[in-house]
Amino acid sequence: MAENGRHDGPPTHAVVFVWNGHEGEDVTLVGDFTGNWKEPLKAKHQGGSRHEVEVKLPQGKYYYKFIVNGQWKHSTASPAERDDRGNVNNIIVIGETASVRPSVQHQQKDANVVKVIERPLNEKERFMLAKAARCIAFSICPIRLAPK
Repeated sequence: MAENGRHDGPPTHAVVFVWNGHEGEDVTLVGDFTGNWKEPLKAKHQGGSRHEVEVKLPQGKYYYKFIVNGQWKHSTASPAERDDRGNVNNIIVIGETASVRPSVQHQQKDANVVKVIERPLNEKERFMLAKAARCIAFSICPIRLAPK
């Protein structure tokens, strides 16, 4: 593995860098692997908002950014670090396998989210829905039955 920012060895890993922005954007990729940030690589539009650049790299730790319509940007969907100059750059570590670990975390299921049913309910489903509504109503505003 490369130490202290050095990237020794032959390119052994094909890495696809992805920018998801807006359709019609001009997107290029730059990093410490593109002539030390001086030789941008043109991203290919893959349809919709997706732009991709495939780069073959040796093992190591790499910093990169995207230039979108002339403005330097980092992806908020990938890991990022601040460099010595205070710039926020995306980072990828390539070992035996590339590791990006997206920072977008899957949301946990929320018990308060209701599933929408886009068809008529059958009799059993109507009964279950009515029962659930009664249970919720009684837990919020319980009715006390008293003998007459």
